[in-house]
Amino acid sequence: MNIKDFNEALYASSDGVIVERRRSIVIPLLVLLVGVALLVVNCFIDGGEATNNLKSSLILAGGLITLVGVAYCAVNVFGEGAPYHKGYNCFLARKQYAFDRAKIDAVVKAVEACDKATLDTIGEGEIAALSVICYYSPNGDYCAMQAFVYEDFLYNSVTKLSIKA
Repeated sequence: MNIKDFNEALYASSDGVIVERRRSIVIPLLVLLVGVALLVVNCFIDGGEATNNLKSSLILAGGLITLVGVAYCAVNVFGEGAPYHKGYNCFLARKQYAFDRAKIDAVVKAVEACDKATLDTIGEGEIAALSVICYYSPNGDYCAMQAFVYEDFLYNSVTKLSIKA
């Protein structure tokens, strides 16, 4: 199973309500600016024996925060998009469940009913012999899920894509 295939099926089945969208770059830019500001503040502090520790701390903190900001910006600009619900104006949260194969009947029944609450009550296993991918809105009004079983080194779908809108 390829997660991109699941996402494409999700986009195709929603009639344009669910689209792929990148997250905002505002927060990563703010993190980057804070790091640069710490490095600039370091330049205005007079060098002396009493301020050496402060200057070193500012360089370390500013440098690390700048690097995190650059990496965060790169992920948001060049990374893959996430499912976005146009009706609710929110990104969908993703959860992947891992179950033992012995629980296949209960899991398939919950997935076909698109019942996330039931899936949450079923005890998860250590090995993902049976996996469920679930995208849901934060308010719980929208939910899409599909179950997959691991066979022959591939995840094969057990159920169809179930959507509760």
